[in-house]
Amino acid sequence: MPWVKRSHESNRIYWIIAGIASVMVGVFAGYSWWGDTASVVTIVEHQLTQSQAQVRALERRVKALEKKLGMADDDGDSGSNAKAY
Repeated sequence: MPWVKRSHESNRIYWIIAGIASVMVGVFAGYSWWGDTASVVTIVEHQLTQSQAQVRALERRVKALEKKLGMADDDGDSGSNAKAY
């Protein structure tokens, strides 16, 4: 009915409240889903760093042993003794 004037202000406030509530639900749901993943990624990065440090230490020890046994070259290149033809 065109002669009845409706108030759009009352509907607008509900849409604003619904939008804010949906954003809050999205943030909380995202944290619950991806928060655990982020903590696991941090743990894996820490373990990877430790493993890389152990590999570097073992490489240094192998180079030292090869040098003691006379298997390593004097220029520091401890590659394989096989020659490419």
